[in-house]
Amino acid sequence: MRAAVFAREGVVEIRDVPEPSIVRDDDVIVRVAACGICGSDLRALAVPPQMRFVAGVVMGHELVGEVVDAGPAAAELLGRRVVVLPNIHCGRCAYCKAGQVDRCDHFEHLGATRDGAFAEHMVVPAAFVHLVPDGLSDDVAALAEPLACVLNGTTRAGLRPGISTVVLGAGPIGLLFVVVAKAAGAHPIIVSEPSEERARRALETGADVVVDPTRERIADVARAHTGGLGVEVVIDALGSLLDDALESLRKGGKAIVFGLDDRSRNEIAPSQIASRELSIEGVYITKGTFPLALRLLAERTEEFARLITDRVSLDEVSSGVAAMREGRTVKVLVYPTDRPGS
Repeated sequence: MRAAVFAREGVVEIRDVPEPSIVRDDDVIVRVAACGICGSDLRALAVPPQMRFVAGVVMGHELVGEVVDAGPAAAELLGRRVVVLPNIHCGRCAYCKAGQVDRCDHFEHLGATRDGAFAEHMVVPAAFVHLVPDGLSDDVAALAEPLACVLNGTTRAGLRPGISTVVLGAGPIGLLFVVVAKAAGAHPIIVSEPSEERARRALETGADVVVDPTRERIADVARAHTGGLGVEVVIDALGSLLDDALESLRKGGKAIVFGLDDRSRNEIAPSQIASRELSIEGVYITKGTFPLALRLLAERTEEFARLITDRVSLDEVSSGVAAMREGRTVKVLVYPTDRPGS
């Protein structure tokens, strides 16, 4: 079958790879309908890389598809549409045994260390699939994994009506945070984003104020809209702006660090954290939030569908990555078989 493979630093290649097969009784084979390009894919393909992927791995992890084959322990899933939790925990380390599977010491990550979904078919243990609600389109269902991760972050942030919030970055993840913050009643929602196109989409998605950080300091704008105090929550959707996040907070505020950038380094003053009683929380992946993500996608389909701006074939993965990196698009979906309209 054809697949988009992480070939080497900065290079994704379309190759013929072996079809996946059932190895365990609880394995399922998913025929991939659509798979989103994630920010982690962009970081892995950066030069030098900001994340490490295994050379030769099939990329892609934000998928929706149909179960077309299954081991005897998962036969009831045949023919069902599913989305997939792509972080395969070991079940043996101290964290897994304590029920903290989101902190597993020995993860296998679909699309990064284990073959993923930029391919016609993929294999995954049945325990890591979730059924797609009837009536929810494949396109919108493909947002389930990133939304589930975001919901872990918004839960940790404690967003509720009237909570003043800054979101740093209006890429796909940042805009998902805006949608959820708006639904939770947060106000004002202030977004920092230099791309004009993404800034416009942030306003359409529910942001009250959008700041171009090349022209204004986000901390100054945050204080201007909160009576000089600063906001209660800042979400760093890029994972590289902790200094901006802390400067934008009021005393007792909380910074959620979400994005991953292995190369990023920030200079901060620990005394400011102590004297202003600030909190910093890292949020990595999902944590039991897939069911809620699917329910929100079904209830607010139109809001989430607006985030899908481009659809590409497998051969066009590189162009989709480039468009996202340049800020010309928001969420790009890859279709390993037939792109809609083709």
